Amino acid sequence: MNDTLLGIVKLLNDHDYIDGNSIGAKLNITRAAVWKNIHQLQQQYGIAIRASKAKGYKLQQPLILLDQDKIKQKLIHEQVKLECFNSIDSTNRYLQDINDDTYLYHICLAEHQSKGKGRFSRSWSSPFGQNIYLSLKTNLTKDMSELSGLSLSIATVIANVIHKDFPILNPKIKWPNDIYLNDSKLSGVLIEVKAESNYQSQVIIGIGLNVNMTQQNEINQEWISLLKATGATVDRNQLATHLINALIDALIVFQNKGFTPFIDAYQSLDYLTGKTISLSLPNNTIITGICHGINQHGHIMLKKNDKIHTFASGEASCYQS
Repeated sequence: MNDTLLGIVKLLNDHDYIDGNSIGAKLNITRAAVWKNIHQLQQQYGIAIRASKAKGYKLQQPLILLDQDKIKQKLIHEQVKLECFNSIDSTNRYLQDINDDTYLYHICLAEHQSKGKGRFSRSWSSPFGQNIYLSLKTNLTKDMSELSGLSLSIATVIANVIHKDFPILNPKIKWPNDIYLNDSKLSGVLIEVKAESNYQSQVIIGIGLNVNMTQQNEINQEWISLLKATGATVDRNQLATHLINALIDALIVFQNKGFTPFIDAYQSLDYLTGKTISLSLPNNTIITGICHGINQHGHIMLKKNDKIHTFASGEASCYQS
């Protein structure tokens, strides 16, 4: 996002309505350029802007923009590098391309992603200034075979942070790491692992969390945001701070004890146990059965024809007859 676009966002955020002439005068651009940039903010960045011939332009809802210094001041762990961007292609991809071992934890936050991605290379809708797009990179002294429960552990952390910050909400986890609320998707996790030498694994944890989003035409499944669930605009700086602190706490526990300390909490949050589900496997096979939770490794268990089948990977969905 260039300076002109960001300047318009800030002006809109500071006013109830502001007309095109006033925006142009403050930013030294023509009224036609104002209209062109407003259109770009709507179409490319997903910002809901109301236009009135009599009054000018107005944000349909206020934007609480990320404040890197404010977040950094409230982090409880040391050796953390935090970067916040107005716009980036992908927070995960950014950390993949950076080779900096100065810090134990490198965290990237963005107001907007142009190429946000989820599991199975799906795109992740990333409108500007409304949600949390967060990636964390660190190294774990574990072989890749020991990381099978990591995504479930991270999902447990996210669900617990949400419930702690918003006690009226009871998020659930749809295996392996989607957060559901009221039968709709609230958050997703993408974990990318690269094996290093000496049993070191580089781990990048990407989190997309719907916070203040109220409308989105690009999402083709049932979704919900914290604003829609609570009726109140959420301070993303505070929520991001709580997430980062809890994630690092969890990574330290996982490094020392693996998935075991998270199993009970995960099971209490399991969205699928007892439901008939369809599981799409990596070889494109689909198996349907009753979910019997997870085993000690975080693998999902399905009962089919009176036999329990265990699967380490796949995509689960509630069965539709």
